[in-house]
Amino acid sequence: MDKRSMISQISLFEELTKEELQTIDHLSDMHRINKGTVIVSPERPIPALFLLKQGQVRLYRMNPQGRQFTVDILTSGNIFGETDSMTLTDENVYVEAMVDTCVCVINVEAFESFMERHPKIALKLINILSNRLKETYSMSEKIELSDVKHRILFLLLKLSEKEGKRYHEWQTIDMKLTHADIANMIASTRETTSAVLSALKKEEVIKQGDVISIHADKAYRLLEEV
Repeated sequence: MDKRSMISQISLFEELTKEELQTIDHLSDMHRINKGTVIVSPERPIPALFLLKQGQVRLYRMNPQGRQFTVDILTSGNIFGETDSMTLTDENVYVEAMVDTCVCVINVEAFESFMERHPKIALKLINILSNRLKETYSMSEKIELSDVKHRILFLLLKLSEKEGKRYHEWQTIDMKLTHADIANMIASTRETTSAVLSALKKEEVIKQGDVISIHADKAYRLLEEV
């Protein structure tokens, strides 16, 4: 698949014309990034917009003790980074490739110029930023107020709604997730997280194959207990 075809699959640009996509194609540089590479960090900020063509990245913060806390996971078709006028991450966030990943990078000057000519795209970016902030605040509140079991249920439901499909009562989570990834996102240990996930499997609330699936109705009923 060529770069322009990949750009057209980014939800932000799905309504652009062929000529507008060609403009984005000329503005951006495509990079292939190996799994485990930290793309952006507080020590290495990059003032640019990153279009996630293929792959999966993790956005996380680090506390003073060096412990990581994942704030979001983005898959193909998403966007992250910052420019002078808009920030889709913040200065304290690390962005790490969870799998081999392909991104297109647009520098600040080129992006600002493009936004001036396409105000509808700027509005879509604002909506993306607003929704991410709401998700982050919602997750933070749930982490503070709930036990590990309910934090896991809340997280998996959110991820299934964001990146998944519904098959009858089951919702898939179409992203690569380890027990350590889930533990980082709910501020728990991997051992505790693995034990709770095993219990949820026995209760038939979740099942694991190539991807994790969650029984949505059971999960919602359990969350109502909080």
